[in-house]
Amino acid sequence: MRRYSIQTKIVLPFLLLFALVAVVLSLVAIEIFTWKYSEQFTRETKAWLDTIRETGYFERYFEENIEKIKCTYSIEIMIFGSDYTLNATTLEELSDVEQDWTNLADKMRLREVRLHLENPDGKSVIRDVTLDGKPYKVFYLPQKLGRFYCLLRPMEAIAEAKRTLTWYILSIAVLGTGLVALISHLIGKNLTNPIKVLVDSTARVATGDLDEQCELKTHDEIGDLAAAFNQMTRDLKESRDQLIQAERLATAGKMSASFAHEIRNPLSSMRMLAQMLMQKPEMSQERHQQSLRYILEEIERIDTIVKGLMDFARPTALNLTPQRLAPVLKAVLDLMEANLAHHKIALVLDLSTVTPEIRFDSDKLKQAFMNVVLNAMEAMPQGGTLKVSTIADEDRVGIKVVDTGIGIPEEDLARLFEPFFTKKTRGTGLGLANVKRILEEHGGSVEIESVLGEGTTVLMALPMAVSGLSNKTEILSVQLPPK
Repeated sequence: MRRYSIQTKIVLPFLLLFALVAVVLSLVAIEIFTWKYSEQFTRETKAWLDTIRETGYFERYFEENIEKIKCTYSIEIMIFGSDYTLNATTLEELSDVEQDWTNLADKMRLREVRLHLENPDGKSVIRDVTLDGKPYKVFYLPQKLGRFYCLLRPMEAIAEAKRTLTWYILSIAVLGTGLVALISHLIGKNLTNPIKVLVDSTARVATGDLDEQCELKTHDEIGDLAAAFNQMTRDLKESRDQLIQAERLATAGKMSASFAHEIRNPLSSMRMLAQMLMQKPEMSQERHQQSLRYILEEIERIDTIVKGLMDFARPTALNLTPQRLAPVLKAVLDLMEANLAHHKIALVLDLSTVTPEIRFDSDKLKQAFMNVVLNAMEAMPQGGTLKVSTIADEDRVGIKVVDTGIGIPEEDLARLFEPFFTKKTRGTGLGLANVKRILEEHGGSVEIESVLGEGTTVLMALPMAVSGLSNKTEILSVQLPPK
């Protein structure tokens, strides 16, 4: 595809539009002029014809004085019989072909005119014809015995005036088009020169030079564009790492969706077949039953991993509802109470009852909170203490979870929210990535602090102004185990 400059794209459409308008207006003006001239010409002719007819001149003296009438009124006269043969004419320059009565009758449109004369509607019969390449306006006068009188007024003067007017108007249109082209070129150049400076700056930024700043000083929209460009380069320099992280998340999401789709269907078939095998009599022995239970347990574990992949790859829309945070957290901890006791983990709660209502998706927040608590449990394999508390300030409400687990190495803290990053022997490394995604979908954030060998603290924050409910935020702090 051919590449056109912005200046060409500015100049060419205006030039073509003006040329089109100029030509169309010229043709319309010429046609209007011709029509008006022709109408005036016709009215004048009909006026003196009516005057002549009222005197009875045509019936008494017309045929004897056609040459005199021709000279007096500057018209040509043709008389046709009822069989369309030419009886008399003042035209002396007709060719042999045109004098042939059949051809001449067709050119003079006599058959068409006779229908109008036999069924008069009160209007004069007037037609435009061309004989020997010359235009005429013909006035048809019926006579006795089906004869025709045809009065032909030459239209050469109108045709010549039309040609002259056409040349004048088209010349003016060409000059106007040239003037528009020149003005459009100057305007386009004035607009495109600053854009070229921006393009050069963009090219340097594209090579990685994020210190580039455009030096345009114009006080118009292009100047605003240059200022926005400079701000963009500054922001781009500051957010380069965030963009890299976003690309990783996008790639991970596509991979997760692909893996989950390919794994889940055969996984369902495997589960169904294993369950059917457990019901067969020949598989009733304890060792067979134990093997099948192991298979089903591993299938469930894989299904949990696949579900995590799907949750990460296809986040659903939030169902935001005004509610308090403490009851939602309490419901999750009640569900996990037996599991915490089994792992010899003491639960310490400090859930404030005065935290204001905020809008959040309780199912999504439960999922994020449960992921944090499960990580904290895994960080305390020998037992410990898990403290969950809620706090609130002017614009945030949150939950703080602190564990006394093994902690997270400092070099791993920066990568905790990367998809598929994990130091565990089991798991996909998507848990904290999902936690971060859910909090960010709510307009909140999650932060993790950890000291190796002492424990981990996770803060999950939600803004009070989620969906415009208020200007405060609710924070959730949870202690996570190392990955």
